[in-house]
Amino acid sequence: MKRSILYAAIILAVIVAYFGVRMTMRGSVGLNGDTAEAATQAPVPEALVVAAVSQPHMMRITARGRTAPDKSVTVKSGTSGTVTSTPVREGTFVRAGTLLCGLDVEARSARLQEAEAMRESARIDFEAAATLAARGLAPANREAAARATLDAAEAAVNAARVELDRTRIRAPFDGIFERRMAETGDFLSPGAACGLLVDLDPVIVAAEVTEAQAGLLSTGMAAEAELADGRRFPAKLRFVARTASAQTRTFPIEAELETGDAVVAAGVTASLSIPAQEVSAALVQRSLLTLADTGQLGVRIVREDNTVAFMAVRVIDETPEGAWVTGLPERVTLVAKGQDYLNDGVRVRPVEQGPLP
Repeated sequence: MKRSILYAAIILAVIVAYFGVRMTMRGSVGLNGDTAEAATQAPVPEALVVAAVSQPHMMRITARGRTAPDKSVTVKSGTSGTVTSTPVREGTFVRAGTLLCGLDVEARSARLQEAEAMRESARIDFEAAATLAARGLAPANREAAARATLDAAEAAVNAARVELDRTRIRAPFDGIFERRMAETGDFLSPGAACGLLVDLDPVIVAAEVTEAQAGLLSTGMAAEAELADGRRFPAKLRFVARTASAQTRTFPIEAELETGDAVVAAGVTASLSIPAQEVSAALVQRSLLTLADTGQLGVRIVREDNTVAFMAVRVIDETPEGAWVTGLPERVTLVAKGQDYLNDGVRVRPVEQGPLP
């Protein structure tokens, strides 16, 4: 009897020990599984973000070009002859009508005197014919012939005077005699150059803009010009081409500078800034801009579900504070750091860094 009780106790102990080991093993396996499952879930990364708010901003068009004279003319000879005088020095301001180059006048002066003498003779013949015709001593056609001869003589005098005047090559407008192209003793044929005359009042800036920019511009718009030496002058658009250049497909524009008493040379590099229209734009730091795989410029935003997305933008103005861009909603959260390493759809935990300065 005692032996059967002992066997029963041993069997009971073995059963209890078995279930105890099973329970311990099951708890261990459950704990390890939870740990492994937790280990497989990657932590959500933090993302430094900043808020951007769109607001009205004046869109400015910037065009680079060069200063140029209002008018530039190569003054040429209207007749042939030897240069006998060049009274104006290069770089001198001259008034319209100032003699720039003089040609020899001896033969032309003689021809003018001859024509004047022939006119005087014709005038006497006409007066005599008219007197005789009035008294009935000569036919009327003789008076008419004398009148025709006098008119021809008068025309010859005018032609000789014009030819003589062509020997004096004069400035067609007020300007600066920029460069002499003929010296004393040179022989000039008709169309040969005497010198270059430029009008720098006003000075203009000639530049080119794109098709999209040209559509926003019109003559009379205010602008500002900045020269290569840092000087700034107010300007006004006076010409906007409506036909593109065949080579560059850009549109030429011109703006008059208001230089006052300042001296501005032609050919100086200049930049035109033209307020075009007011648009809704956001100010973002340049470091926030990134490129998509396609090369498109944009920013990384954090959507309402805390996922990252790329949004294309267009820079319309640049200032020391940052870049003004269009294409964003009225208010949006931007990734402020590491945007080049975040792919679309990645979930992040936004950490506010405050508004843009």
